[in-house]
Formats: sequence, structure tokens, C-alpha cells
Amino acid sequence: MKVPTYHKYGLTKAGIEKSELRDRKISDILTHHLTIGIGSALGILVYILNYSKVQPSTFIQAVMQVFLFASMGVLCVGIPAVLFKLSEMFYFKYISSKSKEKQKIKEYQEERDEFDFWRIRQDYSFWRVMDGLSFEREVINVYMHLGYAVNQEQVSDENPYYRIIEFGNKNFYVSFNTSKELTETDKIDKMQLLIKEKNCESSLLFSQKGFSHRVIQHAKEKPIELYDINRIIKLVRTIKNN
Repeated sequence: MKVPTYHKYGLTKAGIEKSELRDRKISDILTHHLTIGIGSALGILVYILNYSKVQPSTFIQAVMQVFLFASMGVLCVGIPAVLFKLSEMFYFKYISSKSKEKQKIKEYQEERDEFDFWRIRQDYSFWRVMDGLSFEREVINVYMHLGYAVNQEQVSDENPYYRIIEFGNKNFYVSFNTSKELTETDKIDKMQLLIKEKNCESSLLFSQKGFSHRVIQHAKEKPIELYDINRIIKLVRTIKNN
């Protein structure tokens, strides 16, 4: 997978920063400056008009006027805030997004996010530290990106660490080992029986902590592929390698 470049989309780093700065300024103007300015002006106007009519002569009347001003101030700021927030949403969703520059920036950012997503998954420590369920989900996610589909009908509570995935009208039995290094060969023998029972082409066994030499030798010339973290990373590197 190649690193996304600005040149590919006809962009520059300075141009993207300028666009982001412009968007922030417009957002600040619509949601802060105009809202507070118009709201304050309306609040002061309402207070002046009301004060001239009531003209409080006692402390209680003056306090009541202050509370009235505060209440009207909230309304006068709140209503413009809603209107300008809607204006901001309209600008970014319909007006700003229609420009060619924005479309190019969006395409670049999407490609960059995808690149970062897979780059993280090429890090050994990413796979090493996750819990068992997360490890299983991430492995299945890799295969789904490679065009495989999970056969949901074959998922059972009896064997929660087993899955059957499909590709090209062929089924593959998938199993996970996450607690420790796999050192016993009985799991290999059990999987070999399940391949025939579930009518699968072969089996894929993923071990987060790796395999002992004994297990590796025992799995040779059997329809079972062993995947440790290093081999998973090699598989990830084949995704969208263009």
C-alpha cells in the first residue's frame, strides 16, 4: 500500500492548512462572534426599552430588572445561536462540500485514514497486546477485506473460538489460540477431523503467542495453515498493495 501524497490529488500541505483555517474562522464567526454580538445587542435593546418604561426606583425593582435582562439575554443569544448553528451545518454540508478543493481534500483524507488504519496493523505490538476477542475480530476483519465472508450459520456456542469463512464457493475452517503458545498437537488432530466433518477445503489456525516446533512439524503435509503474528502481518501487507 503506497503512502497517499498531496501531489496525487493536486494538493499542497499549505493549501490544506489554509482550507482548514478558513473553515475554523467561518465556524467561529457563525457560532460565536455573530451569535454573541447579535444576542448582546438585542438583549441590551430590550433592557433599555423596558427600563425606560419601568424606571425602577427601589432596590427590589432594580434586581427584578436585572433578572429580566438576564432572561431576555439568554433568549436573545439562544435564538441566534440555533439559527447560526443551522447556517454552519448548511455551509459545511452543502456549500463547502461542493467545491472541487474540498472534494479533493476529502478524498486525500479518506485515503490517508485508510493507509494509517492498515499501517497500525502491520505493527507487531498491535497484535501482541490485544485481548483474545479483539484478536479474533481483527483477523476476521482482515479476511473480510480480502473478499472472504463469514458463514454465520456455522457459528455455534459449542465452539466459540471456531469460524467457517467462505471464498470462491469454498469453505475454510478457522480456529484461534490466544492464551499461550500452542505446544500440544491434539488441537491439530481435532481440526483435521472437523475439516472433513464441516466439508471444508482446509483449516486456518491463528495463534497469538505462536507455535512450538513440535506443532509446526506435526501440521506439515496436513490441510492446516498455521498463522502466528508475523504471518498475519505479511497477510495484511497484501491488502490493497497498489
